[in-house]
Amino acid sequence: MNNTLLSTLIASLNLKERQEARKWLQSPLHNERVSSLRLFDHLVEFHFALGLIPERTRTFTVLFPQQTYDDQLLRLECSYLLQSLEEWLSWRAWAKSPKDHSLLLSAYRNLGLPKHFQRTAQKAQKRQQKSTWRNHQFHSQQYLIEEALYLFHSRAGRGRPLNLQQQEDALQKAILSYKLRLACLSLAHQRVSGAQYEIAMLPEVLELAATIPYASEPAIAVYYHAYLMYHDVDNDTAFRQFEKLLFAHLHQFPDQEGRDLVLLGINFCIRQINKKGEAYFAEALALYRKGLDQDLLREDGFLSAFTFSNIVIIAIRSGELEWAQNFIEQYRRQLEPTRRQAIYALNGARIAYQQGQHREAMLLLHQFSDRDFIHTLSAKIIQLKIFYEGGDFQLLAAHIKNTRAYLRRVKTDSYHKQIYVNIFSLTDQLMKLPPYDQEKRSALRQQIMDTEPLTEKEWLLAQL
Repeated sequence: MNNTLLSTLIASLNLKERQEARKWLQSPLHNERVSSLRLFDHLVEFHFALGLIPERTRTFTVLFPQQTYDDQLLRLECSYLLQSLEEWLSWRAWAKSPKDHSLLLSAYRNLGLPKHFQRTAQKAQKRQQKSTWRNHQFHSQQYLIEEALYLFHSRAGRGRPLNLQQQEDALQKAILSYKLRLACLSLAHQRVSGAQYEIAMLPEVLELAATIPYASEPAIAVYYHAYLMYHDVDNDTAFRQFEKLLFAHLHQFPDQEGRDLVLLGINFCIRQINKKGEAYFAEALALYRKGLDQDLLREDGFLSAFTFSNIVIIAIRSGELEWAQNFIEQYRRQLEPTRRQAIYALNGARIAYQQGQHREAMLLLHQFSDRDFIHTLSAKIIQLKIFYEGGDFQLLAAHIKNTRAYLRRVKTDSYHKQIYVNIFSLTDQLMKLPPYDQEKRSALRQQIMDTEPLTEKEWLLAQL
C-alpha cells in the first residue's frame, strides 16, 4: 500500500494531527463506519510505531478477519477513509480561517429565524469594521454579507428599500481587487517565464481602479501601481507610489499576500539594478528590511540561502557594511541547518573582502562548501578578486584555469553560466595585458563595456 493517496496522507501527519483526525473518525456525525477507524489505526501503527509499509493482504485481514481477500472491497474501504480524512482537512482549514458569517446568515434565513439573523448580521458588520485586513478577500466577504442581507430583506416585499447599491459597491471592489492582483501576478510571472496570460476586461479594470472611491482602497491601489510598474519598467513614478502604499498598508494584508507584495517590489528593483546598474539598491534594501521586520521572508520556517545572500549583496552595494555584518549574525539561525555554516561563511567572506580584510575573507571561504552552482561561483569570484588585487598571479592563473574547466563540465547553457564564463575570460585577458600597451588596454576596455551579461563590469573596469 505504499505511495497510495491514503497512505501518503497518513504518513504526512504529525502526532497532534493524527490525534485530531482520530477524534473526527470516532464521531458518528462525521463517520459511521467502524472499519474506517480500524483501518486508520492499522495504517498509523505500521507507519509510525513499526516503521513498515502495510501489506494489502494483512490490512484486509485486520478489517475482515473472517473473509477471503477481496481487492475491490479493500479499495472501497480505503476510499471511504480517504474521503473522511479529506472532509476533516476541509473542516480544519475552515476552522483556522476567518469566520464566514454569510454561511450562518444563510442558515438562519433558511430556518426562518429573523432575530437570530439580525443579531448575526450586526456581529458580521461589526467584525468587518474592526478587521485589520483590507485585501481582496475582505471585499469578497463584504459582498457575501450584503447579499445575505438582500436575500433576507427582499422577502418583506418589493416596496421596501433594499441594499442593492451596497451589494454593487462591495462586488465592484472585490472584482477590481481580485482582477488587479491576478493581472499583476500574471505579468510578473510572464517576465521571468515567458508564459502568456489573458486577463479579460483589463483596460476597463485599470481605468476604473484609478477613480474614486476605488483608488483609495489598499487592495486596489497597491496592485494597480504594481501592475503599472511591471507593465512599464521605466515607470519610476508607479514604483514610488507602490512603495509608499505598500509601506503604509502592509499590515492590512495577510502574511502570505504581504510576502508576495514585498517580493513583487524586490524583484522589480533587482530587474532595474540589472538594467541600470546602481539604481534601486537602496529601495531593494528598504523592501528587504520591511520583509524582515514583518517576518515575511521565511519559507517553511527558514530564510532561503538565495534570499540571505541577496540581502547581503544588496546591503554591501548600498554601502551598508555594518548593517550587513549585523544581519548575518542576527539571522544566521534562520538559515536551513544543513547549509547554515556554508552560507554564513560565504557572506561573511563577502563582507570581509569589501572591508579590505582579504586574509579574513580567505579563511571564511575555506569553511565554505556548498553544491549550489551560483553560490559556488560566487565564492570563486571573491577568490579571483583577492588573487588579482593581491598580485598573486600564479595562484590567479591556476584559479582561472580550474574554474573555466569546471564551467565547461557544467552541462547547461544558462544565463548565469554565461556571466561567469565572461568574468573569468575577461579577467584572464586583463591579467595577461601588457602594462604599457595603450591600444590593447583601450580595446579590452571597450570589450568589457560591450560584453553582456556581465555583473562584475565595474570591478573589471576599475582594474584598468
